[in-house]
Amino acid sequence: MNFENIKNKLDAQSMDNQAIPQTLKELKSTQLPLQKVRKNLRNEILTQILVFLCLFGMPNFLELNKIANGFYYILLFITTLIAITYLLKMGSFLKRTMDISSNSKHVLLNIVHELKLTLEVYKTAVISGSLLLPFIAFVVYTGKGKFEDSLLFDILTFNISFINLILYLGGYIMASLLIVLITNWWTNRLYGKYVKTIEKTLDDINIE
Repeated sequence: MNFENIKNKLDAQSMDNQAIPQTLKELKSTQLPLQKVRKNLRNEILTQILVFLCLFGMPNFLELNKIANGFYYILLFITTLIAITYLLKMGSFLKRTMDISSNSKHVLLNIVHELKLTLEVYKTAVISGSLLLPFIAFVVYTGKGKFEDSLLFDILTFNISFINLILYLGGYIMASLLIVLITNWWTNRLYGKYVKTIEKTLDDINIE
């Protein structure tokens, strides 16, 4: 009987028994960042709903003329439709990841992939919807008093100088760029760092 071979097999089995719990422990460590992502998603969905409810009720407290009031609701309705696309996507992700107790690496890889797609839809929709917000703010700012005497009327009828038109367009472009930067920063702050943490854990498991 070859006692050296038996000893080597026992040592190998002992190493495997140590490696498996370590891998499971690392997989379990991904549950905490996933829980934080889910919590942030739930909070954001609720916040977005409250914000839009407040925006729809805002004209009741403002003295806007009828034309400005109509523009306000049209722009806000379009923004809301865009927001619904990512809110539904976020809600769908929450539903599919309701049980995150699985120790399967394959399941976690799928969750990370789904989360990345959800965040891409989120960023695209938020940026698209937010680009209308400067128009909404402008309507509120210029919508008081008679429509014929307002700056909104002058712009719609091109009754302004070319220089002022360029200044307004420049201001809108700057506001748009700021919205894009804030959206990317906000997404990375709430979700991006947790995605990177999970991916790093899964990469470490691959190395081992």
